[in-house]
Amino acid sequence: MASPTPGRPLQPGTYSPPHPTDLRSPCPIINALANHGHLPRDGRSIHAHQFRTALSHIGVSSTISSAITYAAYLEHLPSPPRGIWAFIHSPLAYFLRRFGLRNHGQRDATGEKCLDLDQLDRHGAIEHDVSLSRRDKAQGDNHSLQPELVEQLLAAASDGKVLTTEDFARLRRTRIAQQRRDNPELEYGTSQHTFGCAEEAFIQTVFGGREGEVPVKYVRALFAEERLPVEEGWRGRWWWKVGFLELNLQAERIKKMIGSIK
Repeated sequence: MASPTPGRPLQPGTYSPPHPTDLRSPCPIINALANHGHLPRDGRSIHAHQFRTALSHIGVSSTISSAITYAAYLEHLPSPPRGIWAFIHSPLAYFLRRFGLRNHGQRDATGEKCLDLDQLDRHGAIEHDVSLSRRDKAQGDNHSLQPELVEQLLAAASDGKVLTTEDFARLRRTRIAQQRRDNPELEYGTSQHTFGCAEEAFIQTVFGGREGEVPVKYVRALFAEERLPVEEGWRGRWWWKVGFLELNLQAERIKKMIGSIK
């Protein structure tokens, strides 16, 4: 962990945990990017190009980083417009509008669209029930890291060393059962399940090896410290970026192993 020299700010890539006044999201990976300075460390007024560029530091394709950024920077609408005219006006926005996070007209002093990291906890947009490290919205806090859930995640590794596809699938089945028991207002249907499996696949493809096996020490750094596991030996892929096809195939493997969630 580094501390800034007076008058000399930390360089991008250097890890430093957030200050009490800094804003963070419910996503450990996004928080890690801010803690390393790939996003503004205070978590405020983040521009789309900063968000998109930050994702490139972990080895995802420009297609994925652009799609995530485009969706996130749409305005958040509790009831997105429907119908043929909404589709004709903007076909891409029509399908991605539900993921929008910005407040209406939210821009910085220069007039550029911006986001604060704590806006990622808007329920039903990117954030959803049955997280690996957060409680559900109806439980009162869908934002803060829950240490006991992180420990459950780390303990899911069958051999204690790496988390496999089977481990991730078994853990998601467990988390679904837990939240069905603990949250009478649980919102977890097909779309939330698809998104949850995609998140696990994202961890595997970005931080895992050829078979998607993710070292427990990487997961501990990401979730317990919200730190990129560079010290543990991880490097973002540069020779072959993580794309939609690879991500989708891995997510489908997880879903198949989980089976029916009805």
